[in-house]
Amino acid sequence: MNEDQEFIDYDQFAKSMEEKFPKMFAGKYGGFAVGKGWYPIIESLCNNIQHHINWVNETRERLLTNNPWNHTIPDECPQVIVEQIKEKFGGLRFYYQGGDDRIQGMVSMAESWAGRTCEECGSPGKSRGGGWIRTLCDEHEEQRQEKMRERYAKNNGLEL
Repeated sequence: MNEDQEFIDYDQFAKSMEEKFPKMFAGKYGGFAVGKGWYPIIESLCNNIQHHINWVNETRERLLTNNPWNHTIPDECPQVIVEQIKEKFGGLRFYYQGGDDRIQGMVSMAESWAGRTCEECGSPGKSRGGGWIRTLCDEHEEQRQEKMRERYAKNNGLEL
C-alpha cells in the first residue's frame, strides 16, 4: 500500500469515528496515532463505551421517573471524552475523561487485545523489539527487518 492510500484510510477512519461517536470526540483528541490494524479494536471499544453510557443513563432516568419495585438507582455515568489514542512501546494507549469502572475495564481489555494484534493488518501479532517497539505479525516484522537491512546497507555503502 502506498503512503497516499494510508492517508485516505486514516482520514476515512477518523471521519467515521467522529460521526459515529460525536460526544466522545467532541474535544481536541489529537487523532489516531496507531496503525490501521488496530482500527477495529478502537471502533469496538468506542461502540461498547457509548452503549454502556447510554444504557446506564437511560436506565437511571427511567427509574427516577417510575420505580414501583424500588430498584437501586445507578449513579449517572459521565460521558467519556477522548483525549488521546496512540501506540506506545508496542501497546495501545487510550486516554480519556469520564466513564466508570466498567469503562476502565473495557479500556484495559482493548489495550490487552491490541498487544496481541498486528498494528498493520489486524492479524495475530506479538511485541517486537529492534529499535522502535511494535506489535506485528510475522509477515510485517519481516518487512520491517528488510527495510532496516536496506537502510543499513545504503547508509554504509553496502550492496545487498
